Amino acid sequence: MLDNWKDIAPEIAYKISEESAKAELGKILKYYEADLETQPADIEGAINQIFVRLVSAIRQGKIELKENDKTGDLEIIQHLKNGDALKFRALQGRDKTRLDAVDPQRKIYQLAGILCGLGEDAIMKLSSMDLRITESIASFLLIMA
Repeated sequence: MLDNWKDIAPEIAYKISEESAKAELGKILKYYEADLETQPADIEGAINQIFVRLVSAIRQGKIELKENDKTGDLEIIQHLKNGDALKFRALQGRDKTRLDAVDPQRKIYQLAGILCGLGEDAIMKLSSMDLRITESIASFLLIMA
């Protein structure tokens, strides 16, 4: 459907193959023991969109994974356009309970702020390109973990 516009779209420089990026996404799924079979059918499109965005960001080197040698926890590192990085620690049960009273429209921003330790205000100051990736990470964790 968007093929008519590919000639004007910017060229994206990928650092790794799609297969390698999908394998990295698979590590997150495995870590959180995500069960794709039990996800509601009405959010399947949203989950697919999140996966496509995450795979693209991984391919571009904007997301990397790091396992903590001592704890075995998986850290998601997002490299920002300005050269800084957001480090999302592993999601814990208490993080989700902290979101119970949060407006549903703000949950992903609140969760991102909690996991990277900077708070929601810092997340809201990200550039739109960086924020799109942060939203995908937090949405994935909110839905799948």
